[in-house]
Amino acid sequence: MAQTAAPARPIGRRLFVFGGMAIVLVLVLGFGSRLAHVATIPNTGLPASNSRSLSNLAAYDAQVNVTREYLLALSRLDYAAAYQLLAPDVRSRLTQAQFEQDRRAEGVLGQPAVWADDASSTRAEYVLGKPDGSSDTRRHRFLVRQVDGRWWVDREVPIDPAPPAEPNLNAAMTQYVLTQAGRIWTSSIELLRQEGFEGGQLLLFSYIEPHPPGILTLERIAVLTYWVDSADGWRYQGGGSTPDPAGMSLADVALGFTAFGPNQQYTAYYGVVENTNAVSVSFKEPNGAGHTENVKGQRTILFLNERNPFEQLPFRQPFLSISAKDVYGNNLRTNPESPG
Repeated sequence: MAQTAAPARPIGRRLFVFGGMAIVLVLVLGFGSRLAHVATIPNTGLPASNSRSLSNLAAYDAQVNVTREYLLALSRLDYAAAYQLLAPDVRSRLTQAQFEQDRRAEGVLGQPAVWADDASSTRAEYVLGKPDGSSDTRRHRFLVRQVDGRWWVDREVPIDPAPPAEPNLNAAMTQYVLTQAGRIWTSSIELLRQEGFEGGQLLLFSYIEPHPPGILTLERIAVLTYWVDSADGWRYQGGGSTPDPAGMSLADVALGFTAFGPNQQYTAYYGVVENTNAVSVSFKEPNGAGHTENVKGQRTILFLNERNPFEQLPFRQPFLSISAKDVYGNNLRTNPESPG
């Protein structure tokens, strides 16, 4: 499904003439625009899924609960209670005094968000306040074990935020979600759009994110990622759920923003049209640049630009205004809502 897009088929003479005129027009406009958008497949995408949860999450409640209890105890500085939730053989090798000393030296945890990873592990995100006054947002994996009918915490494992190289783009999408969310969430992946760009491939896909930015509950989000083929496989080159993925199933049009490429050279405004009655989407960037897209019959939106290196990336507020209309000119719901 998500393989490198194939070359276009031969076209008729009349279309060839029109295509040549279009190319000339693009070249002329290119002098006044930094847009570098190269389409390789029709912009229709797959139907946007309305599923917002996995059907079997309850099967992992015990693993999630013991991890949450462990982290909450640490956030209360109740090191004795946290120690008692470690697996028996772990406690046999580690004294409570040493455990408390190690945890105090590491820092103080904020309130954690915990979710399932697979049958023997969980994931959690929390802010760690360090003794030097700095802080670090962590998204770690916790290995858990069942001993004598009870679940225990084995150990905490940091996760490399950069997915490893993969042999194909299907595997790359799966690895991205595996890295970000966990194994069970990879079953929710849906590819929405694929485009060739600057020698690599852009993949716009959705998945159910257990802890999306700024949301307290799980949500289906769409993310745009960039991959470049290298000697050892397809390598991740940016984009993704940071900082602003497109939160789906909440509005008629979901929009997101990201940056990718070497030194975040390129920016992308992207989105998913979830209401088939939508005919146009308009938005303004913080610098005042405006964009309008005719989305009738389309399911995805994508605007790519080369970043001005003298401007800060608008991660805090990527949209100055947003508007979506139906055929009668009625306003449709957008996520995020228009700041203006």
